[in-house]
Amino acid sequence: MQQYYTIYQLITKFPYDEFSKTYLKELLLPLGDVETSRKVPAEIREIDVYFAPSSQSPQGTMQIGLLGRLTLQPALIEPFRNAATRSKIRSCMGKLFTLTATVITRRVVK
Repeated sequence: MQQYYTIYQLITKFPYDEFSKTYLKELLLPLGDVETSRKVPAEIREIDVYFAPSSQSPQGTMQIGLLGRLTLQPALIEPFRNAATRSKIRSCMGKLFTLTATVITRRVVK
């Protein structure tokens, strides 16, 4: 039996996820392009936060510490409230590999 959720149920079920995406987006926006809930080809999966640095010099990166250092190059960010399991880490790596293959394929086709 398939279960359907209302928008209210989804928002209240995953409040940390939405908070993390919004918070990271606001922190990273001055430094470059940020997409939340980016679709990944293959089986439909989403990257919580995809960041691509702008071509401008990284002025604000030091103000946000380690996160700022991560913004020196494109990055996938998957925040977890609790420690990530091996399965979750493998899932994140799969998203990274799929996205990398997509980017490489686009470069070769052009």
